[in-house]
Amino acid sequence: MKRCVLRAGLLTVASGLLAVAAWAGEPLVVKVGDGKYVPAAASEWAPAGEGVYRFVLKAGLSAPAVARELAPRLAPVQVEAPDETTLVFRLAGLVEGELLARLATLQLGGDQAMGDALAALGDLGSAGAPAMGDLSSAGSIRASKGFELPEAGERKASKANLVGEVVGIEPCQPMPLLHLKVQEAPGEGEHAAAFQRGAIVPVRGYFKLTDDRQLDPSDERTQINLRSKSVQLGDRVFGKPFAKDGDGWILETIEKL
Repeated sequence: MKRCVLRAGLLTVASGLLAVAAWAGEPLVVKVGDGKYVPAAASEWAPAGEGVYRFVLKAGLSAPAVARELAPRLAPVQVEAPDETTLVFRLAGLVEGELLARLATLQLGGDQAMGDALAALGDLGSAGAPAMGDLSSAGSIRASKGFELPEAGERKASKANLVGEVVGIEPCQPMPLLHLKVQEAPGEGEHAAAFQRGAIVPVRGYFKLTDDRQLDPSDERTQINLRSKSVQLGDRVFGKPFAKDGDGWILETIEKL
């Protein structure tokens, strides 16, 4: 299964949380007068196997963000988001009526979701990605003044680099998801302890979007990382870990050795 889910500087994480907040007070389903359950934030649902139910969300909601919110509230029911619009609920012996009754009482979003969204946006700004304060009067997103891309030689010599051999490639857009076998773990940096020599980790290069959701042609990191499309199996690459997303990592830049 492809995992083309790593995002540009966690921008999608923040926007997904904001989308949940926009549906604050709305559960996935509601119970009507005749005792039936009808769609609310969800558009439809159906059984997907024994003890498994698949829900499709309405436009504007992020399934991964909803899954993160509902998972601790529905335990031991497992909540998964296989894509941006689908939720899967799974538990041995799970009955549809019981699941719907619980979901009808769980309102999405609210103060916590909005707080998480604002915190995520703040983290983006502190890490050098687009932030609320970086919006110009024309609505375009400018590079944060808090980040300056080092020269090529400095990037290559950085002790914060992850170095690995490409052992797998998933042709995602706008750039591939690379599976690296770690040859050198970062010797410094806030994420240094997360990597071990010999481990295989999925990574993707950071990319920046404009306010109309297009790749920003003026962002140097984005342009460098688009070259990762030419990476082949067996190549050795390096880059500084930028942020974790699921079981994968976003690197500031991905460059060949």
